[in-house]
Amino acid sequence: MEWLGAAAMLASAFFHSFVGLLTKQAEDKLVFRSVLMLTAAVLVSPALVLFPLPPAEAWTFLIAGVAIHFCYQMVMIAAFERGDMNLVYPVMRGAAPALAGLAAVIVLGEQLNLVEITGLGIATLAIIGFAWPDSSRIPKAKALAFALIAAGMTALYSVNDASGVRATGNAISYLAWFFALTCWPITIAALVRRGRQWPLIARRELRRGCVAGLVGAASYGFALFALAIAPVAPMAAMRETSVVFGAVLAALVLKEPFGSRRILLAILLAAGLVMLQAG
Repeated sequence: MEWLGAAAMLASAFFHSFVGLLTKQAEDKLVFRSVLMLTAAVLVSPALVLFPLPPAEAWTFLIAGVAIHFCYQMVMIAAFERGDMNLVYPVMRGAAPALAGLAAVIVLGEQLNLVEITGLGIATLAIIGFAWPDSSRIPKAKALAFALIAAGMTALYSVNDASGVRATGNAISYLAWFFALTCWPITIAALVRRGRQWPLIARRELRRGCVAGLVGAASYGFALFALAIAPVAPMAAMRETSVVFGAVLAALVLKEPFGSRRILLAILLAAGLVMLQAG
């Protein structure tokens, strides 16, 4: 069954990068994300009545997740608005596990084996490569700063959500309540900022936002399926291929500059992350 798990995780990685592509293409990314989150909440709403309420200890993580994920989405939007997808998406996705590995060594004093050290080194150099000045003279310091903050928020909500799922004892129940709660802060922010224009903008973003909500839910579902039937470490490592898919989609669909260079950096980043995870 490992090959089936691998196929599911690769599908999850591709779908995640495809949602990133749709976010980058959106004319109004804030309204788009609100439509996306509302769509995902509607899709998983049957689970709210089909499964029991999360226990009391899980609600601390759910409430914290609402705040963390809202901050993540706002920072992610800022990164996409300021930089190319083939620049910010790999950094947002790839820097999170690299930063976690670096923190484990520096802060926690954990000992890494040779494979993990090599992987961390390759991933770090790849991220530096994304930040390296190029001939375009397009400022990218702010875009990279927001991408790195988004990566940090990703690491934070990943730990929080993992704790919440364990406290709930049911991933589907936690996921349903997560979407039911997290859709509101981003929607309220969009309503406040866009005011009476929100319905008109939402109508323009409706098709793309609904597709993104469906694909995003599918990405999470494929990931859960893969983790349920195959060993966790190689599956978690395989999901890092999303950074490569993102760079390729940006080059082929968005026709962004420096596509070949950033695809190569994304491949190196993914290779480093796989070594870090699998080591």
